[in-house]
Amino acid sequence: MSATHPESRLEFTFSDDWRVIKWDDHPAFKNGLCKAGDTKSVDFVGVLFNAPWLIEVKNFRQYRIENKPRLSSGALAKEVADKVRDSIASMTWACRRAPLDERDLAPFVRSIFGWKERICVVLWLEEDRIMTAAQASAMAETIKRELTWLNPKVLVMSRDLAEKKPWQGISVAGGSSGPK
Repeated sequence: MSATHPESRLEFTFSDDWRVIKWDDHPAFKNGLCKAGDTKSVDFVGVLFNAPWLIEVKNFRQYRIENKPRLSSGALAKEVADKVRDSIASMTWACRRAPLDERDLAPFVRSIFGWKERICVVLWLEEDRIMTAAQASAMAETIKRELTWLNPKVLVMSRDLAEKKPWQGISVAGGSSGPK
């Protein structure tokens, strides 16, 4: 049965092929390293056909001007990289310390550390202007440079890009009002 999760005024529906958790809302994160201070997290951690995926969502629709410096300075790429790093660390930390009912993290961590290919890191970025494939590729390369220690496969997606090149197993719908 597919699962739908809200994030940043969007609704993400993952097909049955996905196993996914909303990591930034998970009790093991909120009650774990998140309390250490500046620890950040990606929005979703998923496994698709044994491959690990780390997905960060940003919806800048109606907030383009406020977020333009983050996009042009590389700050957003750094933010995504920090969230990936902290998510992997906090999930690993939580695996041994979480109550038994929260040990659902082990398959995700095993997927991350046991995967022999490059881990997929996704920035799902919604903007008022339609992002071109070239702009998405440039942002992906900037994120990848921030994550050289992980050597991931980085994708930058949006609903507009997904319409041109459908994304297997994920559909996204939602509104465009309110800050994020």
